[in-house]
Amino acid sequence: MTWQRLRPFVFITIGGFLYSIAVNLFFVSNKLAQGGVTGISLLLHYMFNTPVGLFIILLNIPVFILGYIILGKGFLLRSAYGMIAVSVLIDVTASWKVPPLENVILAPLYGGIIAGIGMGLVFRVGGTLGGGDIIARVLQQKFHNIDLGKFLFGIDFTIIAISALVVTVEKAMLTIVAVYVASRVVDLILSGSQKQRSVIIISSKPDEITAQIHQHLVRGVTMLHSMGGYSRREGEVLLVVVQLYEMDRLRRIVSEVDERAFILAFEAKEVQGEGFSFPSPARQHLEP
Repeated sequence: MTWQRLRPFVFITIGGFLYSIAVNLFFVSNKLAQGGVTGISLLLHYMFNTPVGLFIILLNIPVFILGYIILGKGFLLRSAYGMIAVSVLIDVTASWKVPPLENVILAPLYGGIIAGIGMGLVFRVGGTLGGGDIIARVLQQKFHNIDLGKFLFGIDFTIIAISALVVTVEKAMLTIVAVYVASRVVDLILSGSQKQRSVIIISSKPDEITAQIHQHLVRGVTMLHSMGGYSRREGEVLLVVVQLYEMDRLRRIVSEVDERAFILAFEAKEVQGEGFSFPSPARQHLEP
């Protein structure tokens, strides 16, 4: 297996490990909650001392079945490894405990930073941790005019609000700090301030590359007529806009067709259109 194929699994594993460290060393040790399926599993752990990782898997089973029906097989396969990896790692590192911090704000701050780095690494290569991500995407199929981020926030906020009955209102409020910090770190890792890339591809095999991009990324490709300044040979230059997390896969697609292809990527200040500012029906099974 080449490094390009192995890289996503390495990033997801490292990201899952960091996320599990944040859960056990900062959230569980200080009895903080979380959003999504992890949050529900933590509440069960606080009430009945159940293993967090095992219940993440059990709670995700009906979620994955629903996601398979609505979103299709492709999306679920990419989500499964991330969910299983983080579930196993959370239970493996369950004994890694530290005493509760005296300064209560440090737990959500440092826990949020480490969790955000972990999630950012997972999302960077197109993976997910399952749970709330899948539920949010299922809901988006029914309500296309509502952003995915709003569904994710609504799911997390609901679970955190319920957790106040178990971990106290103060701990629930600290959890909101952790979730916010993690989300900002994820954004920073993914793109800083920009989430899209405009990519120019110069290759002797433009048709083959275009076909592979259409098939595997379901992104539109514009062919621009060009002429080499030195060779004076005419040809086609490809222009495609992708999300930042798709760059790794785009590079792999291009290199598999033409190892000598020239790729130039730069930040897209603003992208409006299908698949960016509003969902693309053709890409519903591909979105990470």
